[in-house]
Amino acid sequence: MECPFCGESNTGVIDSRPTKDKSSIRRRRQCLDCAGRFTTYEATPDQLMLLLMKTHGGKGGSMKSSDAVLSFMSQALKGLSAEFERLIGGAAKFEPAKRVERKVRAKAKKKAPAKKKVPAKKIVAPKRKRSKKLSDTDKVLRVVRGHKKGVDILKLKKKTGFADSKVRAIVYRASKEGKIKRVRRGVYISA
Repeated sequence: MECPFCGESNTGVIDSRPTKDKSSIRRRRQCLDCAGRFTTYEATPDQLMLLLMKTHGGKGGSMKSSDAVLSFMSQALKGLSAEFERLIGGAAKFEPAKRVERKVRAKAKKKAPAKKKVPAKKIVAPKRKRSKKLSDTDKVLRVVRGHKKGVDILKLKKKTGFADSKVRAIVYRASKEGKIKRVRRGVYISA
């Protein structure tokens, strides 16, 4: 579902409930990129109704007997089955995709000249040092170490790109473990 504000398709459902007349589902959604909220209404497949209309014999009225309903439905299904058979008959002329693929591969094998097999030489790539993937805590600690006079939560959020709650949790944990110290309210330095 695209956000009507920013156009991104990264949205989440906040609330979902049927409408008063039970014909559709009302969903409150929130964009995960711009935090915009909007409402969608979706028709439910189980609410789709079969509408029977009397096509013969006078104005309006209703089909009172079950025989009349069954007669109407059988006539509708006959027309539908005839259309279905016409479509299937046209599709039967085509070969299945797997059979066509096998034929193409067989022709390609016949046309390709035979190649002499040459033993392959082993090429050994130089070993590279594997770079460790830094944990989120290590990323925050690296930013704190880079600021000698101290760094606040706002700068940590900007430098790491983490959410406020995540940065605060990491700072709390690191200060409890003694990895960083608090200089003054909201400012931290490396321990």
